[in-house]
Amino acid sequence: MHTHFCHTAFILALCILLVSCGPPPQTGKLPPIPSANRSQPASASAATKARTASSAGTLPASAAVDVTKKPLLKAFFRSPPDVTRIEDLYGTTRGKVQNLSIVSNCDMDVLKAFLATGWAPIILSRRSGKGYLTTVMRYDDADQQIQLGNPLGVQRRGLHTRAGRTLAYSDFEKEWTTGSRRTCVLVTPKKLNDASIRAALKKYLPENQVARVQVRSR
Repeated sequence: MHTHFCHTAFILALCILLVSCGPPPQTGKLPPIPSANRSQPASASAATKARTASSAGTLPASAAVDVTKKPLLKAFFRSPPDVTRIEDLYGTTRGKVQNLSIVSNCDMDVLKAFLATGWAPIILSRRSGKGYLTTVMRYDDADQQIQLGNPLGVQRRGLHTRAGRTLAYSDFEKEWTTGSRRTCVLVTPKKLNDASIRAALKKYLPENQVARVQVRSR
């Protein structure tokens, strides 16, 4: 009887001890909860960034147009009109130049975009109080220089078109804004209009920059 009582008491004490200690500790680690950001593959993220960059467009670091291979430009400069404002070319060249576009409210990036498209814009450069019609033929961001010249006065040597004047960007800005007041002229084989010019610019420039440009074509 006494032995049975002791045995029962021992079992009760062991049960109380197990309950008070709780379950044995977990030694394994639970897998982390997947994050919503991790669920997107890296390739999809990279593609999104690529689309964003390409939609805005970027200018090449340099571009050039070989004006010696532009017969319409050469014909224009054989007898260039004497104008004090570049906008006057719209009327003075009527009957002589078939496809002409006046593009105003430009900046240097617009000129660069035209060169990247293959168009050499005509500007009025003012020096010593006198205006000179000339073409923008080349730019290079590495050198911070822009090249101007008359298509009839340049020489083609190898792969380079050697021309009249090379200006630093800062010097060109002064001449161009004084002479042309941020306006240029395009003479092209195919007739351009407002939509086609803006479409060309949007390949290289953001839309808000293109929206500031004003176009008049015939």
